[in-house]
Amino acid sequence: MRRFDKQETVLLAGVLLLAALLGVFRYLPLLRQRQALDQTIEQNRQTLEQIQTQSARLDELTAQLTHKQAQAATFDARIPTGRSFADLWRQIADLMNQCNLTDQLVQPGRAVETDHLGTIPLTLSCSGTMQDLYAFLQTIEQWDRLIRFDKIELTNDSAFGGGVKLSGTAQLYYQPDPKG
Repeated sequence: MRRFDKQETVLLAGVLLLAALLGVFRYLPLLRQRQALDQTIEQNRQTLEQIQTQSARLDELTAQLTHKQAQAATFDARIPTGRSFADLWRQIADLMNQCNLTDQLVQPGRAVETDHLGTIPLTLSCSGTMQDLYAFLQTIEQWDRLIRFDKIELTNDSAFGGGVKLSGTAQLYYQPDPKG
């Protein structure tokens, strides 16, 4: 076997060092690309998990949306836009007449209005039999327009002849006219 002299050994060491440096400088960029690719894959995996989690809730959210849209439609129907109360006062008076109620009083109070909802307090008073008063209140409950009773007081007549006086306060709701 032949021995390498000093010059050949240095040359061989230089070639091996050059080969090693070329290998390292070729390998380092590939290593960095691999790390960036692994990071991108991990981010995509997390995004996919998030999409799967949110898509599992999609049916629930769709049901909630449908329910909320139905509630919004009911709100718009039961709380109309504008303050056209003349028809409402007439309807209440006609209903009281249909239910054979006497001593009728429907008195509106001062309106309170915000950007999205307005209310007018009502003071109601009438007399009749218990069945007539019940029919009156039941019919108002069936109306398309929302009227909420705050207080209802029923008082027997002084002769206890079966007559009952209804005194109550209610809130009538409306949506203010859009400004503009």
